[in-house]
Amino acid sequence: MSVIRGKIQKGLGESKNTVREQMPFFRKCFPEVGNCKEGTINIQLDKPLVILAPDFTTEPLAWHPAFKIVKGGEVFKFLRIRLTVDGCEPVNAWVYKAQFSPYHDNPYYIEVLAPEIGFSNTPACSIEVLSKCSEGLVVVGASERSAGISPA
Repeated sequence: MSVIRGKIQKGLGESKNTVREQMPFFRKCFPEVGNCKEGTINIQLDKPLVILAPDFTTEPLAWHPAFKIVKGGEVFKFLRIRLTVDGCEPVNAWVYKAQFSPYHDNPYYIEVLAPEIGFSNTPACSIEVLSKCSEGLVVVGASERSAGISPA
């Protein structure tokens, strides 16, 4: 197990709507996230997290009418973690990797599904990765820097 420190960030605000629409699909295919708040917690990590083998991957889900016409669905990947927001009790949570999320390819930024925690502003936090993991190097080439990836 590894622990990574981070800081909660204000997101774009879209996940309140999208996760609300996605949750009925998640409850059917991955019910353990069914009691999570309908929205994500966005975390800027102190160290990168690259998920090569998530705990669960969905089939392409046509959770929005546009996906039935254009792309056939969106794939979601979940990684089990323990999230501790400073000043709050630790909770079971899941890193939520949406295929078409603007944060998908940034290893320093994660979106998390969790039950209601009750924090305000942008506190520091830590995630404990429950799966087997290794630490290493992440190479950020010049072309990636322009995509919003910033090394710690």
